[in-house]
Amino acid sequence: MKQTFRKSAVDLTDLAIGIVVLGIVVSVGATVLVNVRDTNAANTSGYNLADDAAVGLGEYGNWFKIIVIVGVAAVILSLIFMAFGRGRGGGPTY
Repeated sequence: MKQTFRKSAVDLTDLAIGIVVLGIVVSVGATVLVNVRDTNAANTSGYNLADDAAVGLGEYGNWFKIIVIVGVAAVILSLIFMAFGRGRGGGPTY
């Protein structure tokens, strides 16, 4: 008698860890860039570079909610596809 194991549901651990790490990296990066920008205020070229980078990370932070929503939607879609048999590499067998 052969034992078969069902595929478990999607693991949310990878998504959660990725979101936490991404949030930490953006927060620390923004803090460092703002400190560099304030330190290089006298140097015009260094200030512009650090200011542009800080603005870029700030804009990325504005998109963070959308990135999380897309990640959760991907997990939900994968659960739906697994429920209907598309998660095994093909359609239903007849």
